[in-house]
Amino acid sequence: MAENSIIAQNISPDTLSTQYVKPESCVFAQNKNGFLTATIDGKEYKRVILTRTLPLNFPDDYICISDIEKNELGIIEHKSDFPKEQQELIDIELMQRYYCPVITKIVSVKDKMGNFYFDVLIGEFKKSFTVKDISRSIRQMGKSVYITDIDGNRFKIENYEKIPSKSRRRIEPYLY
Repeated sequence: MAENSIIAQNISPDTLSTQYVKPESCVFAQNKNGFLTATIDGKEYKRVILTRTLPLNFPDDYICISDIEKNELGIIEHKSDFPKEQQELIDIELMQRYYCPVITKIVSVKDKMGNFYFDVLIGEFKKSFTVKDISRSIRQMGKSVYITDIDGNRFKIENYEKIPSKSRRRIEPYLY
């Protein structure tokens, strides 16, 4: 067993505690290279990484702040608690990390030997991608549909009911 692995018996409520970061103790900025920096409780971090802990259900809540070594620094409970200019910096960072093109039309879906080949339109641009395990790679959340391709790229249909009816018929067999 590796030296730094965690043994379940050694986990206590103290090791699982979460520190929520409040706007009065956390300030974000962008450095000259465009990377997000943060000052948390007076300590300056030259580069921070933001990740959504619940990206589909709560995209603007429970955002984890980590340093470049992936050490958790705290959690933003609600992005809306922060001033508007701070929210904009948070949004820029999250948009870069969670880029998710919006599918406006499904041109075709072809099944070949267990792989599904999608030809779609993203705005006016044609995009092709492959999905391997269709039962795990397509998720419907309310009116939105999320598709993850074989390379881990995510695509989104914002409102399933508003895409053309032919597109709906092409994807309906794969929705569970």
